[in-house]
Amino acid sequence: MTANDTLLEQYRHSIEAWESTTFHPKASLSKNHQRWVPEEIDHRLPYKRDVDRIVHSKANSRYADKTQVIYLVDNDHITHRSIHVQLVSSFARGIAEILRLNTNLVEAIALGHDVGHPPFGHEGEKYLSDLSLKHGEGYFAHPWQSCRLFTEIEPLNLGLAVYDGFLCHDGGMKNRFLEPQFGKTWDDYREDLRRKHEEPEGIFMPGTLEGCLVKICDTVSYVGRDIEDAISMGILSSDEIPNTILGKTNRDILTVVARDLITESYQKDYIAMSQEVFDALKTLRAFNFQKIYIHPRLKVESSKVKLSYRLLFEYLLEDFNKNGEKSHLWNDFLYNKSSKYLENSNGVRRVIDYIAGMTDRFFVKKLKALMIPSEIKL
Repeated sequence: MTANDTLLEQYRHSIEAWESTTFHPKASLSKNHQRWVPEEIDHRLPYKRDVDRIVHSKANSRYADKTQVIYLVDNDHITHRSIHVQLVSSFARGIAEILRLNTNLVEAIALGHDVGHPPFGHEGEKYLSDLSLKHGEGYFAHPWQSCRLFTEIEPLNLGLAVYDGFLCHDGGMKNRFLEPQFGKTWDDYREDLRRKHEEPEGIFMPGTLEGCLVKICDTVSYVGRDIEDAISMGILSSDEIPNTILGKTNRDILTVVARDLITESYQKDYIAMSQEVFDALKTLRAFNFQKIYIHPRLKVESSKVKLSYRLLFEYLLEDFNKNGEKSHLWNDFLYNKSSKYLENSNGVRRVIDYIAGMTDRFFVKKLKALMIPSEIKL
């Protein structure tokens, strides 16, 4: 062992001791971090290392042109996935610090939870799921795909609690109490993964307080922001926003909910909101679904998007089945995939993975390149 190794080991021991005496008794400790493939000691704590791997991933780079709610609109201030996950991370970490939770784990889950989203947000997810079902690969669900992306497609060897947080991040408004299923194992995670693939609407509880916190902060972070985006786009006025104890601005909503989450969760073995705040948040979320997410002005291109999904999917699959290693799918996606990925995936699943990883702009660009005739130069 070198002098540097000794120094890093001493640092690790000192931080682990500090966490044990400072963190919430049920917080996720660095010394309990679990990777499927164990690795060497690093100068970073293991959950911080997970954060860095996610930040430097190709999938993270693609967030910048992934739709949150409003797509195909030329407006740089509208929220995309890259902004959303940063908002979730910032909001959740601020609360985690006061609750004495592991902020590195919170950040890792928050930054990576939506990498599985396909082009055009939840709408695109529905179209891709329909195609997946039609071709015998079961439902498509973005939490499941987020885990698949960072294990099979762009493997990062993250911690168990991180993957678990990705898989269980949706459905945060089903109950005002989020009680972790402490003590989850890799076998538990794989079983939840199997069930999520079969039940995409199923709600699964994380195995950590940090995962539960991100689960609710995901919802809180988009409710107010989506309202402000809708107002800026002129499809909603502030007068239409329901009067609740949360206020009408994103800043007020975040402030009230954060204080409530801290008050209701401090020194508890669960994450919770008061009944009043929970009901108010449900009111605003229901308002968003009624007035924003299905607004006719935002859905004028929906039929084209749906058709585009089918055309691109079927073209890629037919081309691959016919041309194999000379196909577009191989030359643009499969050429650098691991032997493990190629052994464990069929043509349909490979097309699903390819499309799911596309940005909105790349999807449209690829559709034009493959479907629209171009000039022949003789």
